[in-house]
Amino acid sequence: MNDTAYRIQQTALKLFTDYGFEGTSLSDIAKEVGIKTPSIYAHYSSKEQLFLRLVEDVIVEEREKWMTHTDSLRTEPTEQLNAKRQLRRLFDFYTDFAGMSIGQAFLKRVMLAPPRGLEERLRQHILQYEEKITDDLHKLLRAVSEETGAPPVDLNRQVAVIYALIDGLLVEVQLYDAKTHRQRVEAVWEWLWNGIMRGD
Repeated sequence: MNDTAYRIQQTALKLFTDYGFEGTSLSDIAKEVGIKTPSIYAHYSSKEQLFLRLVEDVIVEEREKWMTHTDSLRTEPTEQLNAKRQLRRLFDFYTDFAGMSIGQAFLKRVMLAPPRGLEERLRQHILQYEEKITDDLHKLLRAVSEETGAPPVDLNRQVAVIYALIDGLLVEVQLYDAKTHRQRVEAVWEWLWNGIMRGD
């Protein structure tokens, strides 16, 4: 990717995150980059193509960030690296909205309010990404059951609950101050963990 294409992407990412797909025009992006609008077409055939490319890149970025995060766990003492701790790390990774990169903030906005006309294509990208997260969750939930002796859970049902809780916390981060939201995150985690231990 050349420098202009990179600057177009980074500028578009910021503007789409701040103002949404409908609230951002190619001329807005061109003005911020310091080029004329037709120059964008040398790199992207349409605003839709640019937007979808950003979604693809951000999904890869978030997955790589999570893999780097899990790799860092391997440096911790074995006695501390149990399944509960790993599951909590995953939960924290997806509920640390204050520490989100701009790419993660963009992806969350896309998930909450997909642009009209792009819903189906976005759904496919996000569901493919979700499959990878689901695989991670299945492994962790099985490991929790094995390590703690908790009753086996319906993995798909439990994963659906986890997604619903994370999505709910994402909505709530817009409503509450940081301290209140953190208290809610902790309450949700406690409820989730107790449910897993009961086999709910």
